[in-house]
Amino acid sequence: MKKIILLAFITISSLPSFAQAKKKHPLSGRIYAVTLIEEGKKKSDPINDNVSFLAGEKFNTNFMFQAQFPQTDYQSETDTTSGSPVYKFSVESKNSDEGRFSWEGQVEGDNISGTAIIRKKGKIVHSYTFTGTHKNKKKVKPAPKAVAAPVTDSSATKTDSTKTE
Repeated sequence: MKKIILLAFITISSLPSFAQAKKKHPLSGRIYAVTLIEEGKKKSDPINDNVSFLAGEKFNTNFMFQAQFPQTDYQSETDTTSGSPVYKFSVESKNSDEGRFSWEGQVEGDNISGTAIIRKKGKIVHSYTFTGTHKNKKKVKPAPKAVAAPVTDSSATKTDSTKTE
């Protein structure tokens, strides 16, 4: 009997841990339109790109993909000391040519900023700063239009019960 009670207790106490769903990361699914500017060059054309924080804490950009770097995991931490949350993230993607593409930045509200560095054999080849804004915000649905309820004239529908035929 003690074994049954112990087994029942263990089963019941472990149920809440199975029922809890894994929390979605606050950046997951967000896309930011960013502009990268190469540092150290006087006439640097800005590069427009999209930074995507994918489900499963994966990071991807079009520029990174074109430079033959695969999407990769990102690490992040949340800073709430200023009141509103600031998400700091870092990423390092490696390619087959011994190259590394590192991203470090922060997301505050709908704004993103940071640096991106391409290294080859340990030496910095390109260094960029980037800024941007949240791109895929869901549009607020307009409130449904108020429809006036039909008004019936109560005097028109009454019949005179004093009339006899």
